[in-house]
Amino acid sequence: MKWLLLPFALIYRCVTVVRNWLFDWGMLKSKAYGVPVIVVGNITVGGTGKTPHVEYLANLLASERRVAVVSRGYGRSTSGFVEVSPDSDARSVGDEPLQIKRKFTDVLVAVDEVRTHAIDLILNEKKADTFILDDALQHRHVKAGLNIVLVDYNRPIFSDLMLPAGRLREPRSGIGRANIVLVTKCPKVLNEAEMHEFSRKLDLPHNAPVFFTTFGYGALVPIGNSPSAPAMKDATAVVATGIARPERLYGYLEESGAEVVGLKFPDHHFFSIVDVDKIVTAYKAVTSEKKMVIVTEKDAMRLTQELTNRLAGIPVYYLPIQVEFIAGQAKFDKLVTQFCEAASANQR
Repeated sequence: MKWLLLPFALIYRCVTVVRNWLFDWGMLKSKAYGVPVIVVGNITVGGTGKTPHVEYLANLLASERRVAVVSRGYGRSTSGFVEVSPDSDARSVGDEPLQIKRKFTDVLVAVDEVRTHAIDLILNEKKADTFILDDALQHRHVKAGLNIVLVDYNRPIFSDLMLPAGRLREPRSGIGRANIVLVTKCPKVLNEAEMHEFSRKLDLPHNAPVFFTTFGYGALVPIGNSPSAPAMKDATAVVATGIARPERLYGYLEESGAEVVGLKFPDHHFFSIVDVDKIVTAYKAVTSEKKMVIVTEKDAMRLTQELTNRLAGIPVYYLPIQVEFIAGQAKFDKLVTQFCEAASANQR
């Protein structure tokens, strides 16, 4: 089927190539700022794990700097600039910005489809001195000082095709704008030879450093009035997910000794009463006495109080994740903090 889409992929490739040329030649303008601006982005559509990596950067920088995270706010019902608060509704600001704000209450989180507009507003009000732009590699109207590009280890860009035949948003050469490359969702163990070979296949046109990360899972967090989570060994977990690829989560739960009953919803899906009733039905159909419902942290942002109330009496939990570096974490941290220090020094 994908071969039938190749002509459309060629057209899409030409459009993106011309657009990038116009920015490279200055015919389309990029705005530079005299403060540290870090872009976290990717070349592909779908989940490469941007949000946990944005959270990693926020955690790294927020103790020493006034950090603002700016996102488009994918799937939100509003438009324009909105500052996110812990009490915001995910439909108004997007699930990922809300997740970041609730985790880092001292970090300014804002959504705006025009990133320059958001940065200008925040700078004018002197609310931040360092910016992390989520999913903004193709938003070239901002000239970032540090582009961090994420590549999924399991779906590498060197084995992919342009949209709509594949998942590439732009030609693979777009990775040449990266100052740092993070290969995400890696196996827990990778040897030097495997990392070197993957880096070689990326065919970077310069010597941008490449780091390899994986995800670690935290302890289950109760939602609503759910009790403390039991051990997952010999439990049955009804896993309701609105993420792009839940298979990794399933695998982790199964490795932890749980039997998984998966309910897949589209990425960024806003749960309805009908959806929650399906979850309740699946839970009641489980005959095991040791059973629970598990969602991802991002999914938990989309469970309104009304929906949580509908799950009353059922043990419901979300499973947080965090970035873990396979190697080179200290070097990565130093590159980021040194960039911020240098960019701030230039401002002075």
